Amino acid sequence: MRYPVFLNLDDKPCVAVGAGRVAERRVRGLRDANACVKVVGMNATPGIVNLAEAGAIHLCQRAFAPRDLDGCFLAIAATDNACVNRAVQVAAHRRGVLFCGADSHTDSDFTVPAVVRRGGLQLAISTDGKSPAYTKLLRRELETYLEEGHARLLDLLCDLRPKIYARFPDAPKCREKFWQQLVTPDILTMVRRGQWAEIEERIEACLSSSLD
Repeated sequence: MRYPVFLNLDDKPCVAVGAGRVAERRVRGLRDANACVKVVGMNATPGIVNLAEAGAIHLCQRAFAPRDLDGCFLAIAATDNACVNRAVQVAAHRRGVLFCGADSHTDSDFTVPAVVRRGGLQLAISTDGKSPAYTKLLRRELETYLEEGHARLLDLLCDLRPKIYARFPDAPKCREKFWQQLVTPDILTMVRRGQWAEIEERIEACLSSSLD
């Protein structure tokens, strides 16, 4: 059983070795996390080339060298050559760099889960490598369940936090009571039905009752 975690990769140097389709998926994920990405590999996909031409990544179209990992935070090996992937693993471990291999022949420090995203809401799904097909099935099910309204709700709750603290600066029990009354299963029903006016009314009602 692995320890689940969300990494902060903002502006952190990360290296992806390989430039094919698997590597491209990993590279796009790193860029979505605002990492500084260097890609090392031959025969880059058009997608990777486009990212490089747009200045989103740094592309080195050549063979991997251990020095490519100097100073990096995280390394991903995504080639179709087990020997190259193993070389990346060894170089990463010698430098204390987090390592992930996209094949089953390398011992990774972490795995990349299937992710469902709705704005700032992220659900990560992993079967610990036991069944990628089942992971994909669960992701599709959750994508159907989690409509875009959940992102809107999350933004609304985020905007409320400083306002609630300002409203009850010296009353932590009032703040706790407000959130307990507002964030309940029935608000999810309101989201699914698109009842945003009712949600605003509920916020006002919870504010009033929190003073009691």
